[in-house]
Amino acid sequence: MVLVLSGPVHGGKTTFLERSLPRWTARGVSCAGFLSPAVTAADGEKGYDLLELKEGRRRPYLRRQGEPGAERTGPFVFVPAALDLARSIIREADARELLVVDEVGPLELQGGGLWPALRETVGRPERRILLVAREEILEDLAAVLAPVVPLVFDIRDPDVQELLDENLLGTVKPDDGQS
Repeated sequence: MVLVLSGPVHGGKTTFLERSLPRWTARGVSCAGFLSPAVTAADGEKGYDLLELKEGRRRPYLRRQGEPGAERTGPFVFVPAALDLARSIIREADARELLVVDEVGPLELQGGGLWPALRETVGRPERRILLVAREEILEDLAAVLAPVVPLVFDIRDPDVQELLDENLLGTVKPDDGQS
């Protein structure tokens, strides 16, 4: 099963997952993977970190400047060691875990970035994967994932939490005391 959390750039997808993952874990969902929270350096330079879900470690992932020959996506350059780690996390996740990948973008649609590892993983029927993707690439992402048909959840949907909870947890009590 492939789920996709989608929405606009800086629309709150990663923040939503930062709030939801502890809730899902507390309800018995074992999670692997990573988030890519935005960071701003002391000099104002923007980038993204790789936040490992299991270990809780953060490391530089995407920066405006990087090593010569490193893979690029838009204005950002991958930190090669962090990209290698992200690929390893995808490949090594246990099939019983929800694999969270934040995020899949145009580079993956062209076969780069995380795609080599994702290609090995998305077609496995026993896998539960939650991908994060910007809304403008959804159609192309669906084509790359075919024949797998992802379930897409829009971050702007007021019921997105309930809908994802239903898919990941099964039946959800109307008032479970958590928000």
